[in-house]
Amino acid sequence: MKVLGLVASPRRAGNSELLVKEMLASLPADIEKQMIRLTDLDIKQCKACYACLPAEKKCVIKDDLDFLIDRIRAADALIIASPCYFLGSHTSIKIIGDRLISVMGDSRKFSGKKCVTVVTYGIGGWEGYAREAVNNFARFLHLDVVGDLLVNAAIPGEALAEDIKTAAQELAKRLIDPTGGDKSSSGRLTCGECGSSLLQISESGHVRCVMCGTTGQLQFVSGQFIIRYTYPEPPRFSPEGMIEHGRLLGSYKERYIAKRKELAQLCKPYNDYDWWVYPTGSCRKGLEEKGT
Repeated sequence: MKVLGLVASPRRAGNSELLVKEMLASLPADIEKQMIRLTDLDIKQCKACYACLPAEKKCVIKDDLDFLIDRIRAADALIIASPCYFLGSHTSIKIIGDRLISVMGDSRKFSGKKCVTVVTYGIGGWEGYAREAVNNFARFLHLDVVGDLLVNAAIPGEALAEDIKTAAQELAKRLIDPTGGDKSSSGRLTCGECGSSLLQISESGHVRCVMCGTTGQLQFVSGQFIIRYTYPEPPRFSPEGMIEHGRLLGSYKERYIAKRKELAQLCKPYNDYDWWVYPTGSCRKGLEEKGT
């Protein structure tokens, strides 16, 4: 068995790195262990060119994305850790996540791999949506998220408190036995499909998960609130759901190709509006003029 740890933090010996190492070290010695620091990789921003569609095509950007995807594909299970930056995950999670359209149709090559996630945050109550962002990053890679951990630790080394280490070790065990460990929701109402706590609730009690699109109805039963869910088919993060999403994006690409001359005429007048400003000595204006 091979377990891959992904660290979405530039800080050496920071809490994200320490927790991944603690979790890997707690696994049996015969398990092969590897780690990748996402911020060490050269992964460029998505250009929204849709050259990777349809599914059998690869991303045309030449950087380290293939290296990362190949290592994920070769692993049997993963640990993904990120610090919380301004209520969200580290930037590397978002940049890489934006590029995952190129693997949307490869669900069969990734699905079934167990994954656990860890998010560290500094100020109490400021964890924001970082947990959801990291879990969705894993799901867009078609990974099976079997557990996650939120850790309040700001200063490097604080995550090595004994109670946190114990929780991390218990979480790591789920990579081997997903049925083990405490899976309670701490009394919070979360999405019944993806576990997200980001729920939109209307005045009528209608509930919608903004992450996976699952809907439901808020009800008060036996002295407590519950949500009766209606589950989408196929689920958004299932292999079938990802394939369907890829087909939808592909149809947008075809529609654009069919209408691009008409759309170009609509956009043409706006090309004369030149209000861009640039830092002194910047080469960006030249790049804009070249259309790159």
